[in-house]
Amino acid sequence: MYTNTLNVLLFVISSIILLAFGIRGTTLDHDHILCRKCGNELTENLLENFINITSPQSESINRIPLFGHNHLVVQSLRNPADVVFYMVTVKVAGCKGIGEWYSEHTWFPGYSWKVCICPSCRAHLGWVFEPTEKIQSGYVTSKSSGEGFYGLIVDSLISEDFSESLVITLPKTLRI
Repeated sequence: MYTNTLNVLLFVISSIILLAFGIRGTTLDHDHILCRKCGNELTENLLENFINITSPQSESINRIPLFGHNHLVVQSLRNPADVVFYMVTVKVAGCKGIGEWYSEHTWFPGYSWKVCICPSCRAHLGWVFEPTEKIQSGYVTSKSSGEGFYGLIVDSLISEDFSESLVITLPKTLRI
């Protein structure tokens, strides 16, 4: 009886310590950015994936600690409906662009945009931006071509590492 309880207690304590210091299960593990609503994996949480494309229409641009990085660029942008979004820009994302491409009301001159949703729960996650000249030449896919980028809404995202720190699940062999 005491052995099982002690083993469970030791496992929980060691898991908390490992999570607190950011130590993951194997060297092959790495963090991802997830849809906050459903937990769908959207992109790798690598500093190289975040890009510092800022809009001349930004109401504020801040470098803040976010998703485990020290100085990510987060900008606040207001849409024509007077809604403010806090956004990070990334090269690659797993969200799906829907609808038509628009060049009106773009936050980034020279880029057209379409709304980007989670492919799993369809939550609005941000926008995919593509050079307008590419759109005018017939680019019709729902993903960035590599010349474009994604603007993701910070409030719609959560890092995998942080989400794992919220709940500790014991292996079945240790459950009472």
